[in-house]
Amino acid sequence: METGARKGTATGPAPGSPDADSADGFGGDGTVSSGTKVANQDQQARSATRPQRPAPPGPLKPTRARRRPALIALGLALVALSVLAAVYLVSTLGQTYEALAVTNDVSRGSVITPSDLGVVELPITPSSLEPVRADQMDEYVGKVATADLKKGQLLTRSGTADELEPPAGQSVVGIALTPSQMPLQALRAGDSVRIVETPAAGGEPPAQAPFTIAATVVSPPTDTAVGDQKVVDVRVASSNAAALAARAATGRVALVLDSTGQG
Repeated sequence: METGARKGTATGPAPGSPDADSADGFGGDGTVSSGTKVANQDQQARSATRPQRPAPPGPLKPTRARRRPALIALGLALVALSVLAAVYLVSTLGQTYEALAVTNDVSRGSVITPSDLGVVELPITPSSLEPVRADQMDEYVGKVATADLKKGQLLTRSGTADELEPPAGQSVVGIALTPSQMPLQALRAGDSVRIVETPAAGGEPPAQAPFTIAATVVSPPTDTAVGDQKVVDVRVASSNAAALAARAATGRVALVLDSTGQG
């Protein structure tokens, strides 16, 4: 007689009992067991307290250099200038030319003789000084010194002249003139002029020919500190120098240009 369960049939715990939970955490009715819940909560707590690692940085984007045409052009210009300067220095380095130098002291007004001049070699370099070249020696022998020349100094064109100013029998007078008292045409040394006495401002012109003195321009007009006046040096006969100076002091004179380059 069979009592309870049939033979050969395994009997298990009743559904819902603790023994009914399987090893995977689910009960026989498919619900999560209480032990599994506690384990999951412990794992989540440990995960929350574990420090998070920062995400690795992404790859850097390559940056493009900005081109500046003005700076590039300036750099190229500087390079070109450097090259030209180097070429110039190489081409002129060591090159010389022969010039004239004074070998004896020569007083102002003395005639220059061949023994007073010698030849020296000078480097070819930019300079405001323009010494006379050695191949022009014959042109300067026989000239007179316009200033005291010292032994060893270079001979320049301004240091010599055919004759000193003024030559014998003539005098140099400076005349202050306004633009309305002389021609607009530029005056140069050697121009032949006349200095004419003029009436007072607003006065009547003279009934007779005005007082006139022939002269030669020695130096072109030079600015002065008095208004727009310019001073012109003229050379006149010594007998007329005093009369011209007296009339020029009154300011009642005018300059007339007769011819250029003569004197």
